[in-house]
Amino acid sequence: MSPGFDQHFKELVRQRTNLVELVSESVQLTPKGRDFQCLCPFHNDHNPSLVISPERGTWRCWVCNVGGDCFSWVMEYDRVDFVEAIKILAEKAHLEVPKFSPRHQHAGQQPALEKTSLFEVMKWAETQFHECLMETSVGEYARRYLMEDRGFTEETILQFRLGFHPDDWQWLVNRSRNRYPEQLLLEAKLIFKKEGHTRCSDYFVNRVMFPVHDERKRVVAFGGRILPGVDSGKLAKYFNSPESVIFTKSKLLFGLDEARQGIRETETVVVVEGYTDCITAHQFGVTNVVATLGTALTESHVTYLKRLARKVVLVFDGDSAGQQAAERALTKFIAQEVDLRILTLPAGQDPADFLEQQGAAHLQQMIDQAPEAWNFKLNLCVQKFGLESIDGQHRILEEMLELLAASPNLTGTIREDIILRKLADRLSLNENVVRKRLGEVKQKQNPGLKQSIPSSDPHSTPSASHTSGISGPTENTTKDNQLESELLEIIFVYPECVPQIQQHISPDNLKDPRLRFLYQLSIDLTEEGIVPEMSRILDRIDDPELKQLVVKIDFQAHEKAIHSKLHSSTVPQEGIPHFLKHSIQNLKWREEREHHERTKGVLVQKVQSNTLSSDAKELLKKASEFHQKRHKKNSLETH
Repeated sequence: MSPGFDQHFKELVRQRTNLVELVSESVQLTPKGRDFQCLCPFHNDHNPSLVISPERGTWRCWVCNVGGDCFSWVMEYDRVDFVEAIKILAEKAHLEVPKFSPRHQHAGQQPALEKTSLFEVMKWAETQFHECLMETSVGEYARRYLMEDRGFTEETILQFRLGFHPDDWQWLVNRSRNRYPEQLLLEAKLIFKKEGHTRCSDYFVNRVMFPVHDERKRVVAFGGRILPGVDSGKLAKYFNSPESVIFTKSKLLFGLDEARQGIRETETVVVVEGYTDCITAHQFGVTNVVATLGTALTESHVTYLKRLARKVVLVFDGDSAGQQAAERALTKFIAQEVDLRILTLPAGQDPADFLEQQGAAHLQQMIDQAPEAWNFKLNLCVQKFGLESIDGQHRILEEMLELLAASPNLTGTIREDIILRKLADRLSLNENVVRKRLGEVKQKQNPGLKQSIPSSDPHSTPSASHTSGISGPTENTTKDNQLESELLEIIFVYPECVPQIQQHISPDNLKDPRLRFLYQLSIDLTEEGIVPEMSRILDRIDDPELKQLVVKIDFQAHEKAIHSKLHSSTVPQEGIPHFLKHSIQNLKWREEREHHERTKGVLVQKVQSNTLSSDAKELLKKASEFHQKRHKKNSLETH
């Protein structure tokens, strides 16, 4: 039983949590019959392999074998322990979390700072900054900057919870006294302590504050901008929170919490480079826009975004720096299995400028017509070299092939095959010549690489780099394991049958220690007067791997339609389903077979020592009876 929370509270949190809504906060779901499926966020998934069952309140990935209930999802996705997970879900369900003392804390040891405490102090800081901006005379200059210079409405400022930090290095430190420990603010990266100093200082001073929320709307970081015209000395114009336990900038995007609905509706996510560009787009009604956090877009970003949308559009400023950034992005992302588009705006304009001058409809039209990433590069090459001359075509080909060769994850994939076909067609070249030349360019870039010509056969075997991925642990597929797993499958589907099974099968009859534990737990719950439903079993388990096994068995039961098999017919007089009786008989038969093997071993020893006693004769009789039963059973199974 998990520490500190009784079963009633855990069950209440579970009942108040909609698993489908919870998972959809992080990944894009598509219906699959009564269930939902999505790309698994726990391995590099290419085809939806994670299934969510609303009826059973469970989820499972069929590739990496990770699964569980709502608590397991939060534990896996947020990398927290059970205590943190139940606190997160309780807060979402507006339930007050009972107070308790962790059982594993040693005497005199300070408890580790929990993520929930960090989220709490960050939310408090957001409120301080926002109230300073909206309600104080100190924030008046910052208000004018946002509303007059940037054109933000009061509604937009409230929506994004923008704020202001005054020109005071101890402003937040002083406001937090007698409320939050200094160490908590240090861990949250709200304050810092210079080496050799005893006093802490605030990170953000005299800056407009942009709160960064995760997909669950929790504040995890801040971005700060020095106000124009303010003498900031050597301070950077923009400053982002340092990374912390709850914030990794390469895995998070600004505005994602506000953009989720727009992304769902359009199946497209638009990525810009600045906070203000993102906010302006939302104010103009383009609500599927997010922004990077003062860093270039990473593969982690794209891997995450492709779980939310079918199309990702990268928007770059129209200046030379924006053009260069667009070309740098190509090499990293052209191999990603997502419809990746690149849009560069007219020269000298960023998204905010473009929206002010051209309007949302024009920007939306450009987003819809944005070229695919590889085609964007090809169009640049055509503009640079032209298609009219032989030299121009040759230089276009070489530059395009260098791009493809610099993306090793593209090698041997269907995407590479499609691009090569289209490239050869656009340049009016023989496809085999283009493929051969790509092999030569790859060899030149990587001399140690064995040269090969990319196959044009769509049925050819993909390369190792394409097929590699995370696979689940080796499964125990022995007959014994199948028999015992089937027994648990029946219990999960028909938990009321445990007393009937217990009359014939003891926990000691099960060889697999994990399955034996689950069967014993089912018996214990039954004896407590609790129906051993899967959710009740999960509540009694702390071990994540054992929880995953429970979910796996449950999914197997439904895949094999155990429910239908159990209710198809009932054994007269005994009142138990035929399928259940057959499963019990198989396990009992296994016990008899093993007993026979032990008996045979004893007889062999007796024969070898010529000491056949009356006991030995009795054993021979039992062995004969066993052979007759086995013959009869085999005959029945054959017919």
